[in-house]
Amino acid sequence: MNMTNIIDVEEIGWDTEDYVESYLDGETHQHLVKVASYVTLKGSDGHSATANSDLMYIGAYEYAPGGWISDHIHTRAEQWYYILNGNSIMKVGDEEREAGVGTIIFIPHNTVHSYKVVGDEPLRILNVATWYKGEETVTKLALKD
Repeated sequence: MNMTNIIDVEEIGWDTEDYVESYLDGETHQHLVKVASYVTLKGSDGHSATANSDLMYIGAYEYAPGGWISDHIHTRAEQWYYILNGNSIMKVGDEEREAGVGTIIFIPHNTVHSYKVVGDEPLRILNVATWYKGEETVTKLALKD
């Protein structure tokens, strides 16, 4: 794939053909997910991307009906989600509510967040993550009560 800074979302392929499970710390972290990486951090391995960035990751996630991502945090990264298709229950910190197409969700660093698909349509979100320059971010599962 050629490197470009002008990206047509519809021309970027999914990393997998089918919905898959994703694991973190030996536990299921994402259930029934497909990922498309548009812009990745320099030095990332295993991604087909159209551009590289020192500070950002931009990609899309699509979850089948019944899909979800577990409660987790990023220690030194902030994220924005934009819902492109479908509906979900979004959780950010103590706030939790149903969200649909056109909703923007902001996740500050070190804030527990998760979501699950509601309804019969796949949930597709655009994910923009900004990393702290010169500091490694860690993604970890949130502690369960």
